[in-house]
Parts: sequence; structure tokens; C-alpha cells
Amino acid sequence: MRTLLAVAMAAFVFIPPEAEKFDVYAVRFATIANFPVSSLISGADRSRRLDIAMTVWVLKGVNGRVALVDAGFHRDQYFTAFAVKDFVLPSEAIAPLGIKPEDVTDIFLSHMHWDHAGGLDLFPAARVWVQKDEFEYYTGEAWQSRNTHGGIDADDVLEMVKRNTMGRVTLVRGEDETSISGIGFHIGGKHTWQSQFVSVQTRAGSTVVLASDNVYLYENLDTHKPIAQTLDADSNLRTQDRMRSLASALKLVVPGHDPAVFDRFPHISDRIVKIE
Repeated sequence: MRTLLAVAMAAFVFIPPEAEKFDVYAVRFATIANFPVSSLISGADRSRRLDIAMTVWVLKGVNGRVALVDAGFHRDQYFTAFAVKDFVLPSEAIAPLGIKPEDVTDIFLSHMHWDHAGGLDLFPAARVWVQKDEFEYYTGEAWQSRNTHGGIDADDVLEMVKRNTMGRVTLVRGEDETSISGIGFHIGGKHTWQSQFVSVQTRAGSTVVLASDNVYLYENLDTHKPIAQTLDADSNLRTQDRMRSLASALKLVVPGHDPAVFDRFPHISDRIVKIE
């Protein structure tokens, strides 16, 4: 009797479904020329300059989900403030992957800086996933003082508020590896009030970590140096360590602005590589 009962119970053991898998791509939509490395790596030689890659990341799932990590930028004022070259609208840069702007279902926003949130309006149907603390701070308290919203564009804030009133914003509450199968949201290293980074389960069976500005360059990882633009250098180093622990291999921790990303992975087109 006990044997029969054990067999019956075993038949009803819950087996969790396998996590969704994604193809992951880095898409370079622009370059900012002659950028000071000392603004990227803490303590770097102030004479060093680098042409940095402006990037969005595309995640294509098997069930029709098409997500971006970050949305780039396109507003005129940044083309006079920075030496932008080779620019293509982010919504057009993803076209070689067979994706139209209206196909994008989700945007996983790492943080609210202009070069990452400035293209949200190019993808009007997408749901935006952002850390709750990041959203609440930059739609509220940050604007009560002159020096607490640097790098945040008021038009991007308005777009976020508008989209929230339309029911198209999800506020992520800290670490979250359950809301979307195959995706993990992770607390970032205080680049902004509460940035985040994303881990992704790939079809190849690996875990990719998309750092965005929580790691600017491979050099941050190789030398274990914090990013230069952070509210807390120690938190940035802890975040780097966390990324290393999550990724299947160190090469799969993908920095936010390193042009070397487009040399280290297989090319899909001139501006697109597949992260694998």
C-alpha cells in the first residue's frame, strides 16, 4: 500500500516549466567620438580618449516577445552637446533583425539617463520595466533641487509618466527573477538613483549579463575599477562581482559602451552582433 501511495504521489510532483530562452543581440546605433576615458573609468588618465559605442540590446524570445534593453536617444540637443556620428534611429537600427518598432513588446530600462531612455517614444506599444525607486525619484524628488537630476531629460520623464497612465510601466521592486521567464532584473551600482542590469537565459544554454552603464568598458571588469560616474564606487564594484557570479562566462558580461563588443561576437550585420 505504501509503495502504491508513493507512486501515486510521485505522479503529482510539480515540475517547474523550463525558463524561456532568448537570442541576444547588441545593436550599435551611433558613436560618440573622442570621449574622455576618465569619465568612464575611475582614475583613468585624463588625456585618454575613445570613440564609444551607443548601443541597445535586443532579446528575441520563442513566444513572440521582443524586448529591448534600453531605448537609445534621438533628440536634437544631444547632437550639438556631443560629437555624435554614424547615427541611425534606434527604431531603424534593429531592422536587420526583422523587427519593426511596433513589434517591440517590452523595454527593460537600465536607468533614466538621456542616452538610454531618450528613445522610449520610438516604441509606443512597448511596456517599460524600470526599478520602482528609479521611477519614483526621477518623476518626483529629483526635480526639487538643481543638482539631483543631471543627465535626466524632462521629456523622457514626461514620456514615462504618460506611459504609466496608459498602464504600460511595470515597477520592478529590487531583485526579480520571476516576473518574466528567462529574465532576471538585478540592482545596479548607483550609476543613477537606482539603476538595474539584466540577466538573460539564451537558446545556447548560457546566461548573459547586460550591464548597460553599470559597467562602461571591459577595462572596468579587467582591472576591477569602478565606473567614473557613480554615486557610490563601492556599490559599483559589488555589482561587478555580482555580474561575474551570474554570467556563464566572464565574456558574457557585456559592458554598456565598449566598441570592442562589436569585435568579440559574431556579426549579423555591420552594426549588430549576436551575444553567444
